[in-house]
Amino acid sequence: MKPRVLYIGGTGRSGSTVLAGVLANYEGLVPVGELRYLWDRGLHQNQLCACRQPFRSCPFWTEVVADAFGSFAAADRLDVAGWSAALDRLRFVPALACPLLRTARFRSILAEYGDALSLLYRSIASVSGARAVVDSSKDPSYAFVLHALGSIDLSIVHLIRDSRAVAHSFTRARVRPEIHWRVEYMKCRSPLRTALFWDGNHALFELLGRGKPGYLRLRYEDFVRSPDPLAAEVASLVDAEPPILRTGGGWAHSISGNPVRFEQRPVKILLDDEWRTRLDAKDRRVVTVVTAPLLRRYGYLGGGVSG
Repeated sequence: MKPRVLYIGGTGRSGSTVLAGVLANYEGLVPVGELRYLWDRGLHQNQLCACRQPFRSCPFWTEVVADAFGSFAAADRLDVAGWSAALDRLRFVPALACPLLRTARFRSILAEYGDALSLLYRSIASVSGARAVVDSSKDPSYAFVLHALGSIDLSIVHLIRDSRAVAHSFTRARVRPEIHWRVEYMKCRSPLRTALFWDGNHALFELLGRGKPGYLRLRYEDFVRSPDPLAAEVASLVDAEPPILRTGGGWAHSISGNPVRFEQRPVKILLDDEWRTRLDAKDRRVVTVVTAPLLRRYGYLGGGVSG
């Protein structure tokens, strides 16, 4: 049986960690953070898991890696960095989307990478006892990789947050607690660069989700206002059971993502519309103009959430 993956796609700073934490309350769902970065940030850099243990010391991930690959040493020997560089880039999306464009070498690398990823997702589900793995990697190129594999049962929730809110969030520096050997901050971007990423990522998820039954578009602002029914709609993509009462946070063994995942307490669902008063007026105009077509499509201009 193919491992089931519920992929949260979109852009950074869009509330994916909060959504994943809420989905953790559903029987059969296990959020694991941004799995795209497991080899780099987990295996190679040994960053902290959300349980506050270094990745290689975390009992959960130790069992997952042993189940999937036999040992950390065996996982280390896989050329995941090379496979990712050859596939997981925006320039390779056409070949990922259209099999006729794939060279023999491309198909070979895709098969090798696919074998490793399928083993990983299957072992996460097995060790956790989950029906589906919630992966909040967000990046469209990685989503196209998963879609192209054929060995993963992929469902996608396309999470959207107002581009002005995302742009403002990317101007704020936050410490990354998972980098436990030095002080490091989350990546910042200029509002214009954020707007261009926002446009590109959402356009690609529109393309990926076109005609796909396991695809759901969700605005973060709507989720904040009605979290329970909308979380249930997301969970239904993978036939998850009704929510159960759990104590603590919903990110027990999340690798990579927003620092909120280190808060082992009930998930806080907040709108955070600070951008309306704190985002520079010029930057706000630039982001609005650059992203206007999709802002209008998603209801942020000319109705829905006001601009």
